[in-house]
Amino acid sequence: MIVKPYQLAKVKKDVDFFLFYGKNDGLKSQLIKELLKDDKEESVYKYEEKEILDNKEIFFENTFSSSLFDNYKTLVINRCSDKIHELILDLFERQIKDTKIIIIAELLEKKSKLRKLFEKEKKIACIPIYPDTNEILSQFALTFFQNHKISISQQDINLIITKCSGDRINLENELEKIKIYLGEKKKISTEELLKLINLSENH
Repeated sequence: MIVKPYQLAKVKKDVDFFLFYGKNDGLKSQLIKELLKDDKEESVYKYEEKEILDNKEIFFENTFSSSLFDNYKTLVINRCSDKIHELILDLFERQIKDTKIIIIAELLEKKSKLRKLFEKEKKIACIPIYPDTNEILSQFALTFFQNHKISISQQDINLIITKCSGDRINLENELEKIKIYLGEKKKISTEELLKLINLSENH
């Protein structure tokens, strides 16, 4: 089933298979971090698609073997493509228990077998990640400043957004830099902001 990013919190308790695909790496990372926040670090296993395809037997052995310490496993598979479709279908059809599987891919075309599988089946989630608009990034920045009780004009927020070139990761880095720069202060001027941005450009 197709799940929009803001719907993820509602379905995550009822779904064990997730496909994230698209070009917005910042939003993708944010959503996956939210999905993993209740998982113990030692129960999360990270793979690359090529690593699994080169060693399918070892992957299946690790996936289906039980552990005294891991009651619940989470498998995160990066840089996926249609090459892994059959393997994921196999895992889905086996209805494995106590295992969450997160598949991460770049842009997938409509005819992609992997994408079609996740869109068609009702018990697994397909989350397309589209590029952020300036309006979304502006709201993201505004929420950040409100949460940290930092006073800043909308004009200065627009300036930050422009400098980030539509990249959420760049924006997060800039916002964190502003927070560190201010310390206990709760207001930043345009002049200070320009210096910070220029420093990043010079760097």
